[in-house]
Amino acid sequence: MLEKLKGKLSVPIKKANKKVALIVSAAIVTVTCCSFAYAAPNNVTITDTESAPVQIKTTDTKVGKILSKQGIILNEGDRVNYALNDEVGDNAVISIVRAINVNIVYLGETRTCITAETGVAEILAEQGIAVNSDYEIYPSLSSNVSDGDTITVVAHDKHNITVQEEVAYSTTEVEDSSLAPGERVVVQEGKNGINEYVYEINYQDGVEVERNLVSENTLSEPVEEIVNYGPESVWQLGVIPASAPTNYKSVEVFTATAYDASPMDNGKWAGKTSTGMPLTYGVIAVDPSVIPYGTKMYIESVDGSYVYGYAIAGDCGGAIKGKKVDLFFSSRSMCYEFGRRPVRIYFLD
Repeated sequence: MLEKLKGKLSVPIKKANKKVALIVSAAIVTVTCCSFAYAAPNNVTITDTESAPVQIKTTDTKVGKILSKQGIILNEGDRVNYALNDEVGDNAVISIVRAINVNIVYLGETRTCITAETGVAEILAEQGIAVNSDYEIYPSLSSNVSDGDTITVVAHDKHNITVQEEVAYSTTEVEDSSLAPGERVVVQEGKNGINEYVYEINYQDGVEVERNLVSENTLSEPVEEIVNYGPESVWQLGVIPASAPTNYKSVEVFTATAYDASPMDNGKWAGKTSTGMPLTYGVIAVDPSVIPYGTKMYIESVDGSYVYGYAIAGDCGGAIKGKKVDLFFSSRSMCYEFGRRPVRIYFLD
């Protein structure tokens, strides 16, 4: 009998428990929804180097959304202490450091950078400019700069270099009677020596400004060249020797033209010289104040392509002034062929 009653009572009790559970669940859902709908706003402080700090109350948690709702625009180079997709809570401080334009003069070139740094040392490090105690920096590394300021870096550097230089050999000429006149024989080949120098090079902004010799070392001595030559033939007017003379007082470069004995060149003086000397190949017209009459010479073109040979100063001309000479030729065609050219004159006495 009791079991039957127990079974009959259990059904209503279960139904009652179920109703209670539903009521409790509904109450929880209602409380939860209300808590979301009426979440308390957070206190957020925004600091900006361009303006005074502001404090706001907001239910937004994403940094980007908070700044956007405040009408705050970020420019290139501006720095924020949070990422824009970061979430912040109550009493958060969002700090904005505005970028500035700074000119940097380095290695002789000027560049402009956009940076949120203001310290000179930090800006140079950010730009990858390594400096040392030898550098001159204006303003100093410990200084701060503002928008539009210029940082000047004068780079000083020094290091040693080693160079090798040739030392020219000398030549000794020895007369050898067994050789024909004008013949030359190299008895010993000359060879340049080599010296090694160590220099300390000082640079400013990558440009060499000073060089100091640190050490010098002889790696090899020059070897003298020895040349034997045959006795020179005796000077003879109009003769073209095998080679230029080796015994002479001096050598100078003059401008040479050509003339012949025709009236076209000499007018009433055709066939005559101002000194009375017979007009023949080897006699040349000179400026007597530059080359005295009777001076013996050897003449060849500067480029070595033409040899006039032995000559003597025996005539003058109205156009022959200063370092000019007029060479006598026996025909007009030879004069035209010679034309005008620089010559090297060896003065023999």
